Amino acid sequence: MNKVLLEIKGKIAIITINRPEKRNALNREVRSELYKIMKDINSKKDIRVAIITGKADSFVAGADIEPMKDYTPEDAEQASIEGSKIFTFIEKMRIPVIAAINGWALGGGLELAMACDLRIASDNAKLGQPEIKLGIIPGYGANIRLPRLIGIGRAKELIFTSRIIDAKEAERIGLINQITSKEELMNVALKLAKKIAEGPIAINFAKKAINSSFELKEDDALRFSSKLYGELYKTHDTKEGIAAYLEKRKPKFKGE
Repeated sequence: MNKVLLEIKGKIAIITINRPEKRNALNREVRSELYKIMKDINSKKDIRVAIITGKADSFVAGADIEPMKDYTPEDAEQASIEGSKIFTFIEKMRIPVIAAINGWALGGGLELAMACDLRIASDNAKLGQPEIKLGIIPGYGANIRLPRLIGIGRAKELIFTSRIIDAKEAERIGLINQITSKEELMNVALKLAKKIAEGPIAINFAKKAINSSFELKEDDALRFSSKLYGELYKTHDTKEGIAAYLEKRKPKFKGE
């Protein structure tokens, strides 16, 4: 059975972590399949948005703990490097990625959600970084991404205490963008994805520009943003968007 499922709906790719018997916990097989699928999606120009979710009642309940009992320090470091590489790839994909959090998003699961650009959660979702309870720290990027999203103080509190929060609190502190019912979660995620998919290629450029603000010094990030702004004027969508505005009509974007 495939541990990661892929469904294409027009310009939207839906990726489902498919290990419900383990609440979709991440192991090497899941990570490998996810990485392969995300690389394939990123290479397809007709795909404009991706949605990541989990099978059944969990998004991803964390990493698979069983293999970790036999880790050497070198094994642990390598697992962290591999997981971080995959999540960084997702973060830097050319297209926006939406996390549809349909239940438990703990440890590596929350780290996966944070690597996505937008996060929508069902009202029964539970989120947290409980690694400290195991005597370890988050290994796939939460130490960097969580403070960026909710601030250093709140991030330290959640990581130090292993506290699990509900969707309402996650929205209040900026960890997720929106809450909806479990029944409507995928409909809401698809509606958002369709809106983005119908937009211009400028959305992809905006993602690059925003990400650069975390990767570069301010002056370098501003120069990079200006370069991207200029590059957009080579595209069909920019010419079409400006022409449509001046002609008082709806633009016909092609994503190129």
